[in-house]
Amino acid sequence: MKIRLYITLRITGTWMCCFLAAAAAEKPSSLEATPGRLPKNILPINYSIRLKQDANTLTTEGEVTVDLKVIQPTQTIIFNSLDLEFSAALLDGISLQVPTIDAAAQTATLTLPSSLQKGRHSLQLTFRGKITRQPTGLYLEKYRSPSGEKVLLGTQMEPTDARRMFPCWDEPVFRAKFQLTVNVPAGETAISNTRITAERTLADGTRELSFASTPSMASYLVVLCVGAFESIHDEVDGIKLGVWTTEGKREQGRYALESMKKIVHYYNNYFGVKFPLSKLDLIAVPGGFAGAMENWGGITFNETALLFDPSTSSQNTKETIFNVVAHEIAHQWFGDLVTMAWWDNLWLNEGFASWMGTKCTDHFNPEWQIWLRANAGKEYAMSRDARRTTHAIQQPVKNESAASDAFDEITYLKGQAFIRMLEAYVGEKEFRSGIRRYIKAHSYGSATTQDLWSALEKSSGKSVRAMAQGWTTQPGFPVVNVTSREGDGGGDLLVTQEHFTVNDPAPTPHTWQIPVSIGRAGQPEAIQTILFTGNSGAIPVRVAGGGARKVNFGNTGFYRASYSTQLAQALASQFSALSEDDRVNLLSDAWAMTEAGRADAGQYLDLVARLNPGERSLAIWDQVLGSLGQIEEFEHNSAGGPAFELWMKTRLRGPLTRLGWDPKAQEPSNEGLLRTRIITALGMIGDDEVVVEARRRFTNFLTNAPSLAPDLRTPVCQIVGRHADTATWEKLHALALTSGSTEEQNRYQQSFQNVNNATLAHRTLDLALTEERPLAQWFPIVPSVADRHPDLAWEFAQLHADALISKVPAGGAFFTRNTYFGSVAAPFNEPARADELEAFVARKVGPDAGPETAKIAEQIRFKAAFKARLLPVVDAWIASQKRDKPKG
Repeated sequence: MKIRLYITLRITGTWMCCFLAAAAAEKPSSLEATPGRLPKNILPINYSIRLKQDANTLTTEGEVTVDLKVIQPTQTIIFNSLDLEFSAALLDGISLQVPTIDAAAQTATLTLPSSLQKGRHSLQLTFRGKITRQPTGLYLEKYRSPSGEKVLLGTQMEPTDARRMFPCWDEPVFRAKFQLTVNVPAGETAISNTRITAERTLADGTRELSFASTPSMASYLVVLCVGAFESIHDEVDGIKLGVWTTEGKREQGRYALESMKKIVHYYNNYFGVKFPLSKLDLIAVPGGFAGAMENWGGITFNETALLFDPSTSSQNTKETIFNVVAHEIAHQWFGDLVTMAWWDNLWLNEGFASWMGTKCTDHFNPEWQIWLRANAGKEYAMSRDARRTTHAIQQPVKNESAASDAFDEITYLKGQAFIRMLEAYVGEKEFRSGIRRYIKAHSYGSATTQDLWSALEKSSGKSVRAMAQGWTTQPGFPVVNVTSREGDGGGDLLVTQEHFTVNDPAPTPHTWQIPVSIGRAGQPEAIQTILFTGNSGAIPVRVAGGGARKVNFGNTGFYRASYSTQLAQALASQFSALSEDDRVNLLSDAWAMTEAGRADAGQYLDLVARLNPGERSLAIWDQVLGSLGQIEEFEHNSAGGPAFELWMKTRLRGPLTRLGWDPKAQEPSNEGLLRTRIITALGMIGDDEVVVEARRRFTNFLTNAPSLAPDLRTPVCQIVGRHADTATWEKLHALALTSGSTEEQNRYQQSFQNVNNATLAHRTLDLALTEERPLAQWFPIVPSVADRHPDLAWEFAQLHADALISKVPAGGAFFTRNTYFGSVAAPFNEPARADELEAFVARKVGPDAGPETAKIAEQIRFKAAFKARLLPVVDAWIASQKRDKPKG
């Protein structure tokens, strides 16, 4: 998989699709039933690839020999090829005309003089290819090192870019073995999926390296990195472990290496199948792409997701590294050893790895409360899944562009949340048994969602297929409406369900089988769970006691809860008696009801006002700060803006007073993270005391770097960047250019991109027309400026559209043209801007970008309607609080 780091959550979009009856009829995996664009009459068995790459000319010369199994006689051989030129073709040693190219279909066709009969055959192709400057296929990355500027080569094949490096059957169902031989310049090395088995020095001084053949796997998992790498190594359970970095950074890989050792051993036990390769490498790539890619045996990472420097890296970076490493290593089983048959089942890779990575991270780091804080990701997915432009977890994927679009929050975050809910319903032990059964049955093969349901049913004895079908084949999710026959006391709960939507007056009716968990305030361990399968019903509450009753108890469900007035008042009055999970869930549902027009903002703000003085929960504050940030965005430059900002500042100063600016000895890690959240929130809305203190600390930092704790560096830089004058902007820009750490480069660049000053925002936008930043740092420039200056950024994007489009890959799973202009327009909240966006993208990018753009356009229209009904209520509520003393 590619993991996208869902930190800046606003930019992503989804591919719109409708619920198809055919999805419900999905069958267990088989070659014939698997969707795809290539014929299924020929199977590749083994590839032997020889590649000579030239970083100076950005070209490659290659030869590939493919052992084929012909299933049905054919007179054509069709395979994938993109930007390759063929000079020779041999079939079973007989010369043929070179393949004809269909650039639009990204295929090449060999037309044979006679029918090719069933059985084994050998195809040999000689070709030339291109090295790209974008993370698609084989690409070149320039970077700074202690000994000067250098370059490295890396690969990014998922979803459909292996065909750029060598001709292949580039669809996941066509598993094969891959043996790679490459030429490497003197002083450099190469890393691939497997170990080097042979090496020789050539007459020109280069070295030829040959790698062992891989196990049978999908083509998108092939990896090749060439450069001046350093490495550190360890071993666990007989598996050689390595972390590879560029010059001078290998010790920054120590934390990742220690984490990998724990994680691999944990997964060996969890899955019941030992990691099947002899080695596993983690490879840090500066710039290039965001996140990481789970190539089997050789996982590539952006440096920020792998390297940790205790003297400069934050707790947030430390947690991100562990979680991303855990996610990617989970893929070595769920995605690599067993692969989804086609991209419509991508969630089997990404949703599962997201869940498994979080589970593993929580296992080793319980003090981080990672599942509790995962609520933020779940809420983001739910907010998108409530829109008309959402899609089912299993979605039709018709072409390469749609495959790229499938890497979104529904696949990752809804997939993770659903699996967590399913595990709670099935039972942790039974779920693990089912996963082991699934892995064993489909190792070195392809699978579908139905294969997973079958394994879980056999292990649990429950009707998993019937329960899960609606969650994966229908878009959206339900709201459970809860009333009581006997007020707020005992008696049955009366429940109904309906499709929960936001800004959709006529939603499609759907029904789900919902695992409804019920509990009482003050009794966190007493939980009753029933499977609610109808449209309405009565639930006898078996949990004894007098506490207020709550559904989705423990917050493991992917659904909303809407309570009758009496039940809601009872929960509000006992808010402090609820667990952190249930308090954050109650706040999240209250805000979602506000967005949907089912409640007004006053009810949500009343709950916020009930937060205990000194509330320490990071997850709760994350939810509150996110919602208040949405209100602040709408209030910006409005008549009620100053009063709301004053209330917000006053509400947050109490927690800051308790926390202070400086870390305390032995404080929990979440306490430090909460400090950064509160300081950042106050600084970004212009709290004078916080801005002055941030500037003072930044000035000291410039001459005495250790004076600023690693956790405070990002909030301090963000605050001084937001309120920067010319000198500060230029200093941050210079730091971004000269720092040798990708983490620090990102910190400084992200800081000045959000500048308030319009003249400096212009200067920031101009950087998008230069080559000074790698793609991962370039892509957010214009969208980040748009957060504070949407009109300015949108005008710039339209004026320079051709130049910007030329920098953005047409496909891939990280940055694509389909999402770029939508990410720039996303801050707007005027309906006319949504129309303008759709027309512009249709004209400049084309129809493939339509589904992604529709998602952003709907978001803009929703924000316009939400703002109109939200602000009057908020302003009235704030006015009613003027005599109260907010508590912190």
